[in-house]
Amino acid sequence: DRMTGKRTMNKTIQIEVDGRTVEAHAGETILTVLRRNGIEVPTLCHMEDLLPTGACRMCVVDVAGAPSLVPSCSYPVAAGMKIQSRSPRVLNARRMILELILSNHPDDCLYCGRNGKCDLQQLSRDMGIRQRRFRGQKSAQELDVSSPSIIRDPEKCVLCGKCVRVCEETQGVAAIDFVGR
Repeated sequence: DRMTGKRTMNKTIQIEVDGRTVEAHAGETILTVLRRNGIEVPTLCHMEDLLPTGACRMCVVDVAGAPSLVPSCSYPVAAGMKIQSRSPRVLNARRMILELILSNHPDDCLYCGRNGKCDLQQLSRDMGIRQRRFRGQKSAQELDVSSPSIIRDPEKCVLCGKCVRVCEETQGVAAIDFVGR
C-alpha cells in the first residue's frame, strides 16, 4: 500500500477456482493459492523460495479473459479472477507439453536408476502416457563428468532450469546457464 508502506500481500481477495470461491492474498501466485486449497497442479521447474520462471509450462491454467493459458507458478491472482485448473483445454496442453519433453528424452525410464523417484516418470504415470507419440532424432550429448562429486547426464535434462537457478540464486555463482536451448 502506497499510503502505509505495507505490502498488499495481506489484503484478502476472493477468486473462483473450478467453480468454487476461494480466498487468496493479493500478490500471491495462482499456484500458491491452488496448492493451499488442496488443488494439485503439476510442475517440473517450480522451486519453493526461488523466484518463479514458468519455464516448463506444466502448471498452466485457464484464466477467464486471458488470451492463452497462463503458468500458474508465475501469474499473480487478482480479485474476481475465474480459473479453471482441470478443463479439457488445460489437461490437453499439459499432456502435450509432457509428450514433447519425452520426445527428446532417453527411452530408459522403466529401468532408469531413479525409477520411482522421478517427477517426469510420475507425471507420465499420472497422465496415462505409456508410449511416445512423437518420434524423431534425439539430441545426443555426452555425460558431464567435470565435477568429481556430480555426474550430469544432459540427455536426461528436461530444461526445467532448476540447476541454473540454484547455482545463480542460492549459490551466487552463475557458473552454469542454458546454451543452444
